[in-house]
Amino acid sequence: MIGRMGRKWKASFVFVSTSVLVILGVSDGFGGALDSGDIPVTRAEILQQALDNNPGIIVQTNRLAASTEEVGIRRATYYPQITLNLAQLYLNTPVLGISFPNEQPLAPEAILPTFTQELFEFGRRRNQVKAAVLKKEARRWMLQEARLGVLWKAAMAFDQLAMYQHLLQAAVESERAARKHLDRTRLRLEKGLAIFPDLTQAKVYWQKSRLQVVQIRNSLHKAQADLVYVTGHKKFRPFRAVESTRPELLPENPDVLVDSAMRQRPLLVSLRRKDREKNALVNREFDAHLPKLDLFANGLIVYGLPSAVTLAPQSSGLFFPGFQTGVVLSVPIFSGMSVVHRTEEARSVYRREVADTRLAEIRVARNVRKAWFDLETQKKKIDLDRTELENATINREMIQRSYDKGLVDSVTRIQAQAEYVTAHETLIADRFRLRMILDELEWQVGEWPPDVSGTSK
Repeated sequence: MIGRMGRKWKASFVFVSTSVLVILGVSDGFGGALDSGDIPVTRAEILQQALDNNPGIIVQTNRLAASTEEVGIRRATYYPQITLNLAQLYLNTPVLGISFPNEQPLAPEAILPTFTQELFEFGRRRNQVKAAVLKKEARRWMLQEARLGVLWKAAMAFDQLAMYQHLLQAAVESERAARKHLDRTRLRLEKGLAIFPDLTQAKVYWQKSRLQVVQIRNSLHKAQADLVYVTGHKKFRPFRAVESTRPELLPENPDVLVDSAMRQRPLLVSLRRKDREKNALVNREFDAHLPKLDLFANGLIVYGLPSAVTLAPQSSGLFFPGFQTGVVLSVPIFSGMSVVHRTEEARSVYRREVADTRLAEIRVARNVRKAWFDLETQKKKIDLDRTELENATINREMIQRSYDKGLVDSVTRIQAQAEYVTAHETLIADRFRLRMILDELEWQVGEWPPDVSGTSK
């Protein structure tokens, strides 16, 4: 939550409350507007389900696991390499320097142990391991970025569902009011207090209200489908959002948010680690023209030769021709300029990665500022929505009293009711849009929502 960063900021703060438990008298119970079979879920439950089930996180987790194993592979070169080869030989006896009367070939078994140890390679191996470690760190931060992205999508889907729940409640109440007006108009027509066009207008308005209920209900089901998708479920689940108060503390200067995003956004941290990885690979390619020093040892053990050859006891059949060991200094002399070309290629990749990181930083800074200004605009729009709703409420009450006295016709009364409904629904939608902007702002800055447990971060 952005509010948790307040202790680190020295700028002044403004308090923004995004409580949506009650919006203009719309209770959390929804008065039967929703299906009785809906599954109630809180925001925290949805976020946790998204972290546990979303396949995108599994993809990044396995990429991190692969990078971890790659570090082990690179570090294995620090240890000696020991191999043991077994061979079945077919030797002609003159090869042994001994001539037997029958000149029959021999078929002994050979054991060839080999030991090699790289002693010094002028940084080539060190840079290779360093690149693998940095790649692992980059993948770890990309896993965090994937989690934040999933949380943001889940939060947006949850807020969208909650918005349509309130809009559906408002539409149901509007449809009931339209039905009530239609019944009253029918009674007035029977008493001679209304004309037939009044009844026609009342029917049209009621039918439009019913259509609005159907449309919003379908939008609510689509929002449920989005929530099912982001939580990683295949089977449709009729979720119902159970909301709670969510206060936020935001700095009055968007540059403070930008600075925080530059420091802690996992995407940017990952890209910087990737830059360092590519730089280590440049050094590795450059070091390929330097010499290296290796220690080696080879042996040969043969079994199955006559004792006349091996001079060993009759029962052993062993022959030890010996072993060799030494130190090898390998000095590259000329490789067709391949080292130069590979180094320049690695430098080009490094420069490209640095440019991509800078572009990502600029993009994140832009998105943070845009979200901030969207937030400021949305707060002012909500203030205007409240004023318009108050005016629409007063106007509807005045028109209703005039209509009861026969001073205005049914069309005027329907228009006043429609203006009230529009103002009511606009305020509901704009309040939830404010909450969605806050969700995006948290994501762009790189803040974990307060609804997520610490073990999941």
